[in-house]
Amino acid sequence: MSRNGEKSLAEKLDIAIENLSIWYRVTLVMVIIGLLSLSVVISLSQYYFQQEINKHGEMTEIMDEKTGHVELTFVPNTDQVFSTDSILRLYATQTWLMASNGLVIGLLSFLFLWITYRGHAYRKDLKMIENQLIRQSYLVNFETSIPDGDTKVDKILNHSCLVFPELQSLLGGKMEQKKLPYKTNQAVGGEQVDIVVSTKRGDFVVKFFDNVSFETLEKFASSISKHGRPIFRVLCVAKNYDEKLQSPELSSLMQNLNLDFDMDLIFEEEQGYSMLWIN
Repeated sequence: MSRNGEKSLAEKLDIAIENLSIWYRVTLVMVIIGLLSLSVVISLSQYYFQQEINKHGEMTEIMDEKTGHVELTFVPNTDQVFSTDSILRLYATQTWLMASNGLVIGLLSFLFLWITYRGHAYRKDLKMIENQLIRQSYLVNFETSIPDGDTKVDKILNHSCLVFPELQSLLGGKMEQKKLPYKTNQAVGGEQVDIVVSTKRGDFVVKFFDNVSFETLEKFASSISKHGRPIFRVLCVAKNYDEKLQSPELSSLMQNLNLDFDMDLIFEEEQGYSMLWIN
């Protein structure tokens, strides 16, 4: 967020994604309501039309003895004011009405599928832009800036606020005057973590390590995955990562974790931080 209180690009992008999600849900609800309403109205019209037909007689099939053709005809109960041809035309109209019902439902179903496909595509594109923006913001703020704060908790949170719009929104545009509402030494899944910040997208989690091996990281990821609440981001901050995690294998190792949330690996250095892995 800029110092004059204007929303940052990351925040504006986050708001755009949220608005797209709202539009997508509202549109789907409208389509579903339209489908149900159309089905109910036409089904009721068919029911009442059939009731009216049954008052005067019945529709039945009769075979022509000369030609052997089977034809649909109306057999009245008594002498009727309406002719048989009129009743047949009404019945044919009702049949076409039901066929039209199927056509309209098919079109609305296509609309439903199209909106679903496009909605996911738009959301995916916006999410990709947001991830690129977060990556650039990570590199700018974590790689080039000196952390601001008296404790390591304050330092990592102040830096994180410059990267993630979910954290910025908790400050209400006043980063100099407010602190994030966070909890320390919390149990997440089966793991004890150092910081938990509750956001609208889930918990923001920070864990400090001295030395991290892949086995340590794998066990940690497996434990916090059992957390009952959604997690949107996990920061692993360590003074050292083993050679395996600093090798070209890192990308495949992180993918093999099959995480449901984003997890970043950060070096804690004397004068600041440097990034090892940005999810």
